[in-house]
Amino acid sequence: MIFTYKIADVVFSADIRYKNTYNVMKDYLAPKGAGPEFSFKITDEDIEQEKSLSPYVLPDYAYESTAVYRKYIYVALEKYDAFFFHCSSIAVNGHGIMFTAKSGTGKSTHRNLWLKSFGEKVTVINDDKPIIRRVDGKFYIYGTPWQGKENLGTNIRVPAKALCFLSRSEKNYIGPINTVSVISKALNQTVRPKDPKLMSNLLDLLDGFLKQVDTYDLGVNMDEDAAVTAYNGIFGEKQ
Repeated sequence: MIFTYKIADVVFSADIRYKNTYNVMKDYLAPKGAGPEFSFKITDEDIEQEKSLSPYVLPDYAYESTAVYRKYIYVALEKYDAFFFHCSSIAVNGHGIMFTAKSGTGKSTHRNLWLKSFGEKVTVINDDKPIIRRVDGKFYIYGTPWQGKENLGTNIRVPAKALCFLSRSEKNYIGPINTVSVISKALNQTVRPKDPKLMSNLLDLLDGFLKQVDTYDLGVNMDEDAAVTAYNGIFGEKQ
């Protein structure tokens, strides 16, 4: 089954075999008449590769979905100034905010605190694998079909404003981080290609991204006040 998708404003076709993969990606089908800029087919070898990389035993359709993502992101990195970033991302009054940390730290919990504290001001862009893309010199956060365990996300594009490196703390605090010190942390939250040219592209994008957005060290205790502390630190104002 060949379907045409539009993800991060890039149109492509994928030849897939499982209905579940279609269901995961159906909100990102391209408009009728949109011609793909590139195409690929998911093979048995692609699915076997994903199995070898996964620490879990999953249905084949789950591996197929991951294979689509992997093939797409390498082309996007090579040709469209786009990369994947592992984080929970939200839009707040039209500004894109990202929270990243090691798994189990509480990214999704913190995201829920923003929803509770600020209600309709907040839209979840993607809770696991958004795409970051540079367009005309500016960086944007895009929703994708790969939305994490809770399947939360929206097919939107939002200008990137802030990236918060989240950690647990008894007291809530937020403060800026120097760009030089965050490159290695940021690299740990994306796919690092083996191909030298793609790796060079990624480093260039990350350098530009981290210089353009505000970067923060965010310590939270998961009380509701944690979201208010983060909001005030990022926007420099009271709720």
